[in-house]
Amino acid sequence: MNIVLLYLSPNKTTHKVSLALARRLEQDGHSVSLLDAGKPGQRSPIEVDPCLFENADVIGVGSPVFNLRILRPLKQYLRQALPHFSKDVKAFIYITYGGITSGKAFLNAASLLKQHKIPVVGGFKVRAPHFYSSESYPDAAALQTIDQFCAQVSANLFRAMPWPQVEQAFGYQGWKVRLIYPFAQIVGELRRLPIHFDTQRCLRCQRCIRECPANALKMDDYPVLDKHKCVHCYHCATICPQQAILCPTYKVEGMAKVNVKLLGHEQPQNAIYLLPPAGAVGSIGQRGYN
Repeated sequence: MNIVLLYLSPNKTTHKVSLALARRLEQDGHSVSLLDAGKPGQRSPIEVDPCLFENADVIGVGSPVFNLRILRPLKQYLRQALPHFSKDVKAFIYITYGGITSGKAFLNAASLLKQHKIPVVGGFKVRAPHFYSSESYPDAAALQTIDQFCAQVSANLFRAMPWPQVEQAFGYQGWKVRLIYPFAQIVGELRRLPIHFDTQRCLRCQRCIRECPANALKMDDYPVLDKHKCVHCYHCATICPQQAILCPTYKVEGMAKVNVKLLGHEQPQNAIYLLPPAGAVGSIGQRGYN
């Protein structure tokens, strides 16, 4: 199988999962290409070699969870890119999140795939550390989930799930998540932290511009932020070698603690969603690996 992993990774955890996923799929004999939608030269489908889309048998769509959804720039990218894939392509979805809730990110991505008549073969979610954590990643639990998913999806020959079963498998949200989901985007915008630039410290190295996953920074005399594109991942503030990007990122940890009090930790934190192997007795649903 020719597999394209199409993802966006503001703080590099989804990128690390994508690398581990690619290595594991290659062990099963698949050919894997990585398409980071936030990387310069790949930020628009028109910048990408069309053969990458045309020759793909399977797409892996990867996203972190922001405000209970997949990232807005990835959603926009998929709308442009999906029509370029062959009519026979299939897809799976993989989600990274902070362990509190994966929200409706699976359903967001599945809905886009359904609009373009691309069958879904399954997916998996893995807990990932927040950007302020020094935790080594991917951890053993994430790697185990990736291994289990790859082994089973290959054994299943990438069989597509019927759409009602896709919606059933990915519709596992508890009542609290379903209740706050319509307001999560608004609340997220209200909690956004201010981002400012100290031009006296800035060396104009443009690292922030190269690494911005939303392509929200442009160079004038100094970096300039497009607030309409910014997703407030705060990656620019954490990587600036001169600490010239000023943002009170220490507040994010406190926000996460409030979220835990409201929602708790999603269980199981790591899980896969696939059809049972051909001939086996079972049903689609969460198969947890904590």
